Amino acid sequence: MADITAQIVGKLREKTGQRLMDCKKALSETQADGANGEGVWIEAAEAWLRKKGLDKGSAMAEKAASEGLLGHKITNGGTTLTVVEMSASTDFSAKNAEFVKLLGELVEIADAKKLDSVEALNAELINGTSVSDTVKTLAGKIGENIGVKRVVHYSGDIGFYIHHDNKQGAIVELNGVTGDKAAAVGKDISMHIVFAKPACLTREEVSKEALAKETAIVMDKLNTDPKNAGKPAAILEKIAAGQVNKFYSTLVLPDQEYYKDGSKSVAKVLAESGATVKRFTRFEVGVI
Repeated sequence: MADITAQIVGKLREKTGQRLMDCKKALSETQADGANGEGVWIEAAEAWLRKKGLDKGSAMAEKAASEGLLGHKITNGGTTLTVVEMSASTDFSAKNAEFVKLLGELVEIADAKKLDSVEALNAELINGTSVSDTVKTLAGKIGENIGVKRVVHYSGDIGFYIHHDNKQGAIVELNGVTGDKAAAVGKDISMHIVFAKPACLTREEVSKEALAKETAIVMDKLNTDPKNAGKPAAILEKIAAGQVNKFYSTLVLPDQEYYKDGSKSVAKVLAESGATVKRFTRFEVGVI
């Protein structure tokens, strides 16, 4: 059998970036391949490391992944934006240099291919290996659950805001405004979205189940409040309708109080700028 020298261990480590002890283990497990030359041996050891990394990376998927980072790229004069969100088990992992490097590579791929889904990005290749397996390998190497959580691509009259910690952000696509005005209005509304956390663009998007549950809660409170004893049902229904409207304002973007001026709704602010929101996406690392 070929000898495991410091030189060949160093070559394998340089090629794979794996820890010395893991490289020694890989060379030991594939030592029989050393009889066919150093190049064959290193390739076999690299394949062993990759398989172990994938296996370990798959096992890491059992861990919770409540941390991560947003990577983004703006192109075409500010009219195209790609965002990739990668999750991790801990903030320490999300700050790992290899994690940050991989996130940057994934953003470049998603932007170049105009990708808009996790599945599409995971199927792409990095140095001949699928993104999915590349991510699993890094997960195994770091020893934590790492994954691509979201991939979003916007193009058109857009504005966005990504918080300085790269953990929260939002994008909006607008109608009625273009160019610099779209970017400015869009950034402002995006900042509101990060602050107020709307879930829907229209009231119709609020689920019937959620609305029915809220209405039932409101009516129960009204009916059991002694101050409402003897009030006609029609009056109670009007009061309930007003309170349900407040419920909409917790979920629906245009119904919300504008974060800079509570006397205005987002709908009013948009109308004053001549814009409407066509769609939006909110990002918050650790939140589905």
